[in-house]
Amino acid sequence: MKKLIMLFSLVLCSLPTFAISGQYGISSDYMWRGISQSNGNPAINFGIEQQLGAGFYAGAWASTIDFNDDNNVELDLYGGYSIGGDNWNIDLGYIAYRYDHDNDLNFDEVYLSVAYGPVKVGSYHDEDNDRQYDFIDVSLPFLKFADVTLHYGDQDGFSDKSVNVEYALSDSMSIGVMVMSHIRNDNMEIEDAVSVHFVSKF
Repeated sequence: MKKLIMLFSLVLCSLPTFAISGQYGISSDYMWRGISQSNGNPAINFGIEQQLGAGFYAGAWASTIDFNDDNNVELDLYGGYSIGGDNWNIDLGYIAYRYDHDNDLNFDEVYLSVAYGPVKVGSYHDEDNDRQYDFIDVSLPFLKFADVTLHYGDQDGFSDKSVNVEYALSDSMSIGVMVMSHIRNDNMEIEDAVSVHFVSKF
């Protein structure tokens, strides 16, 4: 894990200087596709992304996790190509999920998303484990008090639904609340969760 982080840092540092952005935050529960990655406990996260020019980008995102084992950190390394206009966007990329202790948990996905207006649809595919996650996001721009996004995703007999409400504290800081349900499609067993999160961008 340390070697991977160092290698990625060296690659970013060796690239020509383009726009770099990042964020850090804390959440009351790190939820991913309807499942807690922090055992219902708070999590801290940090991310950085560099625009490489001509629509290409690369980035890294890390968060504390709690699987009731020796793993403490998840690191996501990603890169891709994005093209778009005022009202549309197409994004194609690759993401590697890495964990600090158990390499058996590591996996990679190829992703593709298409957005038009307030609607975004996409898919993540893990070829090694033959898993595919499809999703749709719908934002509600007519609500002026906050950014509200509705989400639905489906993977391997499970689906997740969520409502995310994001309120801007300033141009760089926001606080939000996500209400999420994780559903088994065979017997409609539902697990609900609420996560409050704070994000600061730089």
